Amino acid sequence: MAMKVWLLYPDREWKYMESYYDPESIIRDLGLSILFQVGSRSQEPKKGTVQRADEADRHLAEIMKKVMMVPLKTKAEIKYRQEILGDCMENMEFMDALYEISREMTFRWEALGKQQLDKPGSREKKANLLSRIEILYLFVNTLARIRELCRRYYGKLRSRGLTDFCSRLEEGFGEEQEERIRGILSDILFYGDGQEEYSLEGSGSKRENISRMVLDCSVEDGLKLGRVRLEEVSTVTRKLKKRKGEMTLREKMLTAFAQEPTLVLKNVELLEDLEQLKEQIVVYMMDGFRPMMEELKCFFEALYEQTAFYQACCNLFTRCLHSHIHLCFPEAGSREELHFQDLMEFCMAVYRGRKPVGNDCAADGKRLLVVTGANQGGKSTFLRSIGIAQVMLQCGMPVCAAAYTGGIFPHLFTHFTRREDSAMNSGRLDEELGRIDGIIRHLGDGSMVLLNESFATTTEEEGSGIADDVIRAMVEAGVKVLTVTHLLAFARTMYERQLPEAAFLTAQRKEDGTRTYKMIAGAPELTSFGLDLYEEMIGKP
Repeated sequence: MAMKVWLLYPDREWKYMESYYDPESIIRDLGLSILFQVGSRSQEPKKGTVQRADEADRHLAEIMKKVMMVPLKTKAEIKYRQEILGDCMENMEFMDALYEISREMTFRWEALGKQQLDKPGSREKKANLLSRIEILYLFVNTLARIRELCRRYYGKLRSRGLTDFCSRLEEGFGEEQEERIRGILSDILFYGDGQEEYSLEGSGSKRENISRMVLDCSVEDGLKLGRVRLEEVSTVTRKLKKRKGEMTLREKMLTAFAQEPTLVLKNVELLEDLEQLKEQIVVYMMDGFRPMMEELKCFFEALYEQTAFYQACCNLFTRCLHSHIHLCFPEAGSREELHFQDLMEFCMAVYRGRKPVGNDCAADGKRLLVVTGANQGGKSTFLRSIGIAQVMLQCGMPVCAAAYTGGIFPHLFTHFTRREDSAMNSGRLDEELGRIDGIIRHLGDGSMVLLNESFATTTEEEGSGIADDVIRAMVEAGVKVLTVTHLLAFARTMYERQLPEAAFLTAQRKEDGTRTYKMIAGAPELTSFGLDLYEEMIGKP
């Protein structure tokens, strides 16, 4: 039995490793927690009901967060996951059912003592052995349900990931293997509390499951048994008799001639040995299933995690569909490529339930993108939209744009200005420089850094000097840097150098001070038009 899930990668299972440096900062700076919250709740509530916040599935949010923070490394991996997500968008009922089966199975598994089975010294306990039998029953029943689900949708699925998953399940768990496992489980049905096996039948009579064991042995000197070998073990059912005082005359006469099994062994010690023999036989038979159960354990754990990511994505897609927010699958290009059309800030769109202003950009061949312009002009929103799109591209998800092409940057960093709070042990500039130092120490091949109003916590002259030194060094080292800045001296200095690898955008502002939230190509201006905001809030002098 070769049971592999492989829904997140084409050739291996997913492990939470090689994540971005400081993923919590990326989530905080880009506002990704909104996506996790939406992904954790079904967007199709029952008619006439409103879904409460406490109905969220925290497992969905947790897995979505973990998977998004582990970037894919190749175009093939991104394409593989995009195809599966495309399949999910067209067959949401399939993924809903697959996740629900794995979720229900996991809860029942935990109720049966999943955590206790791996503890040393508990294998011989009867309760533990019964739990192993019940868990094997659960595994077999769940596999049969998943196989039936795959057969029902196989003709509709087109992605290699899902069709291969269904094929592997069919090959690894066919009817013959299922019948063999169920046959063995049926043979050891006798092991357990007999009272639970009673069932009413007819006029108050009951049936009991008892063991039938056939042993092959030799008789040696002194009439001692030797070379005992188990030939057969099975469960047989016998009818329990009523007490004689409760029988009718006809029933007493029939009982006298009945050929039912009768217990003739009454020695207590021998009965205890018999019970021990039965337990050892069941342990031996269950040990034969141990490799298979270990494999299925890994299979179901991986299935619960990986289907959770796709289920969360389906919830997110449904929210976008209801809000008329259009998505597209981005294209993974070279690291020199960065161009997009009508790119919107995804988290803002999902939170507000409507489309924000989109932007176009063509920055192919540019390692430095500097954005300046009017205050409250949408610069930080624009930078976040690129960061969110880049994270979603690198985990195989669609982006909120008409088209998006970007490189693969396994080393993605964000450095957004933070408000001063009680958690800071030093000044804001020291805190900023500390975070920059951490980023520089973790730069590697394929790095992208997003800077939002960095080094603005000191004077214009000092901040511009720091920004010039840090950003110029990063660009010269081959790092792709996208920065929003109010340090106009720094921006003008960079512009005047006429670097071929640098591009400059500015937040559009009309003559009357209206912000369009559009970024247009242009030289950095010598003002951020803060007076517009003063006049709007205070009034003209």
